[in-house]
Amino acid sequence: MLNYIMRRLGLFISTAFILTLIAYALHYWLNQSHSQPIINGYITYMIQILKGNWGISIIDHQPILAKGLKSLASTLELSIFAFIGALTLAIPLGIIAGIYRNGQIDYLIMSTAIIALALPVFWVAIMMPTVSNIFHLTLPIDGQISPIYEVKNVTGFMLIDSLFTTGTYHFEAFYSRVRHLILPSIVLSLFIFAETIRLTRHSISMVMKSNYINAAYSKGLSTVQILRSHVFKNIYPSIIHDLRSNLSTLFSFAMTVDIVFKSKGSGQWLLTSIHEGDYIVLPTAILIIGGFILLSSILIDILLMLTSPTKRITLYVD
Repeated sequence: MLNYIMRRLGLFISTAFILTLIAYALHYWLNQSHSQPIINGYITYMIQILKGNWGISIIDHQPILAKGLKSLASTLELSIFAFIGALTLAIPLGIIAGIYRNGQIDYLIMSTAIIALALPVFWVAIMMPTVSNIFHLTLPIDGQISPIYEVKNVTGFMLIDSLFTTGTYHFEAFYSRVRHLILPSIVLSLFIFAETIRLTRHSISMVMKSNYINAAYSKGLSTVQILRSHVFKNIYPSIIHDLRSNLSTLFSFAMTVDIVFKSKGSGQWLLTSIHEGDYIVLPTAILIIGGFILLSSILIDILLMLTSPTKRITLYVD
């Protein structure tokens, strides 16, 4: 296990090094005056990065690192909200499709998932306000929270920050934030919904074909008992692993939704900065977003190895 963690740590360091090279190359290209050789400049750049001096925005003269982290937090909040909603619906449907594979209900569920996966995220995001009007849903279509509530952006997670104002607004600001999350979360959850159904169905099908499942049926156990005792604990590692592989895709979709719904996330932050000519944020965005995806992937791998017996077996296979 220690060797595995050390290998993952080595992978993290090497990939992070490449990430910093890409960020510095962009920083070097954006900087018109080069007073140092490239290698010395890279060393100086990394020293400033490690000190937390990531630059100052020309738009509002605020530290770029603080703005980037708050925008990342907003995008994460949207992603988590959409993730929870999608999994709540997709996992039961995937289980049903896997149990009744090649049946009519399986075809119906998988057809729904394929349609959801085929819809372009940016198009759905643009059309969602129109759809909500058709069904007379009075939901906000842009922003993070109603402007009538003065909520200080402390953590970047507006759901958390709105709870700090319960003394003034009770829970009204919190409810306003939840309502602002509904439409963008529905758009973002379509991809998660479709992928989770597909992965759950495949995992259920593979596990149900196993010999120990046939042995459990021969002992007289019901399908519900088999699912509860043997299936559920063996399908989640592969589902989480495959979803981890789609983490960068999910985050890029979340940034697109940020832009359409103007939710002050990473996508909106980058778009506004580029429009205003604040190009110095681009290297910072590469480090923040790329670093988050890299770190998340490594941590999920280690967590799966610690919790999943089937994953731990691979430690002993050359």
